[in-house]
Amino acid sequence: MKARFSLPLFVFVLFALCSSVSAQSGISNARSVAMSGAFTGLARGVEAPAWNPANLALTARRKYHLNLFSFGVGFHNNSFSKKQYDLYNGAFLTEQDKLDILASIPSDGLRVDLGTEVQAMGISIGNFALTASALGASDFSLSKDIVDLILMGNDLNRTYDVGATSGQGFGVSSFAFSFALPVKLAGFHRFAFGASGKYLLGLVYGEVKEASSSVSTDIDGVHGNGRVVIDRALGGNGLAFDFGVAAQLNESWSMSLGVLNAVSSMKWNKSTKRFIYTFRADSVSAEKLQDSDIDSVVVRSDQTIDIEPFHTTLPPQLRFGLARSTRHWTFDVDYTQGLKKVAGVSTRPRIAFGTELRLIPLLPLRAGIASGGRRGLSSSAGFGLDFSAFSWDFALSSRGGLFSGRGLAVAFDWMFRF
Repeated sequence: MKARFSLPLFVFVLFALCSSVSAQSGISNARSVAMSGAFTGLARGVEAPAWNPANLALTARRKYHLNLFSFGVGFHNNSFSKKQYDLYNGAFLTEQDKLDILASIPSDGLRVDLGTEVQAMGISIGNFALTASALGASDFSLSKDIVDLILMGNDLNRTYDVGATSGQGFGVSSFAFSFALPVKLAGFHRFAFGASGKYLLGLVYGEVKEASSSVSTDIDGVHGNGRVVIDRALGGNGLAFDFGVAAQLNESWSMSLGVLNAVSSMKWNKSTKRFIYTFRADSVSAEKLQDSDIDSVVVRSDQTIDIEPFHTTLPPQLRFGLARSTRHWTFDVDYTQGLKKVAGVSTRPRIAFGTELRLIPLLPLRAGIASGGRRGLSSSAGFGLDFSAFSWDFALSSRGGLFSGRGLAVAFDWMFRF
């Protein structure tokens, strides 16, 4: 009997196996999200520390900035698009449908990330800023063989390998003090150095240290074995530092270069555990399962042990932005690159282009496009309501096409400027 295919349930099962809630820095800034992350050259006031603290010394329309609240959330994957969701969800899958789904998954497996970031009550006064945020990052992947096994069932004399399954994720609250030091330099309208010092309160950390498993079927039954080792911590603390330089060539052109998390160290020392799961099955058949308890034919074990506190670092990231601003039009191009391959950051360069149009001062319109990094091609759009001293901004971003991509992110924020 055929059964209807539920794509949400299918994705949920896979996601439960390979992912966790997390976040990435900048996803809660609606102006940035609307411009596909092209914001390093434009960030001013309380928004500056998340991109480059040196930007605090560049001209802003108002001296005092208060970020009341900002929130962003996004889901991305490297395989399935919205078009496929609409096509397959609730449908009866043919063999060709299943093959098409498998063809969408790269050979290195299905990668999923779910991100969220919250910032509240950040304030900047002149060249100084105090900000607080909760953020995280994840990088989890699932072997293509597992998806094949779920969709197609187990083939005779074929071995399914899940060695490509891996994962790492963390959640951290950050409390930062940032400042910029203006310097008079010939050839520049304004020039400044900047730095941020951040106290980090670790919330959760998890890493798949080992994932090895294989399943095969022959005439005698199903054979399999596997071992998964996961390290986990439920708290810690640490420090991180950002550095940057920024300049205005004139009233219209500005450029900014920053290294976020240039130096960082996190000590995870609360509820540090290691979970070890193993299983072994030999010649399991339907007859054996009928005649015996499953525990007698599949040998399983799980073990939890305390481990010593351990250290990690936050992902260091290089950002460069070049921007031009006029009364009615703003443009920014950004280059971003991770300096170390860890959760949330890719060492592949990413180029982003973003623009903002203010033909109606009350209603700024924004759009952007980016390529490279972990997410490949993405596009975005957004708008704001600017009441001079108070503004509200909203953004929508999609991997691939704006309405047919492989992920979606939304962000909004409220801010006072006076």
